[in-house]
Amino acid sequence: LPKPFLIIATQNPVEQEGTYPLPEAQLDRFMFRLILDYPTEDEEAEVIRRKHLGEATNLQSLSDPGTLIRMQNTCQTVFLEEDLINYIRDIVVRTRNDPQILLGGSPRASLVLMNASKTRAAMNGRDYVIPEDVRKLTVETLNHRLMLKPEAELEGLTVERIVTKILGEVDCPK
Repeated sequence: LPKPFLIIATQNPVEQEGTYPLPEAQLDRFMFRLILDYPTEDEEAEVIRRKHLGEATNLQSLSDPGTLIRMQNTCQTVFLEEDLINYIRDIVVRTRNDPQILLGGSPRASLVLMNASKTRAAMNGRDYVIPEDVRKLTVETLNHRLMLKPEAELEGLTVERIVTKILGEVDCPK
């Protein structure tokens, strides 16, 4: 595969005809699951207007493969203190032991949370990770990797709420 290699996928609601949930092993290979809401009314009107007028979508590249590879290399050099390594581990391990979670985060989830945190630090001009980097990306990193127990779903709980609860329970380094 060429470097860098990146896949961005979309997911239709499972309730729609012809859609099936991915197996857990495949879901675990995606770095994030971002939930995008509907556009605002003004944004939607603009989409309709542009389509009606036949306006071409003129997207310009914001980067190139060489720059992306350099950015990846920079992120790999971002420092992660031992207490933050343990913090990431503790968050993910807690998902495996939570009584409302049927399937907790895998070791891959820990690695992805580490990489995401290092990337956020670099994007914010730092060569070191702070606890806020980890906390800001935990839900998006774990929300598709965890499976709730049926009784938790019946109670109306969501993975996002449980991960947020776990973040409040795990001691955060200073």
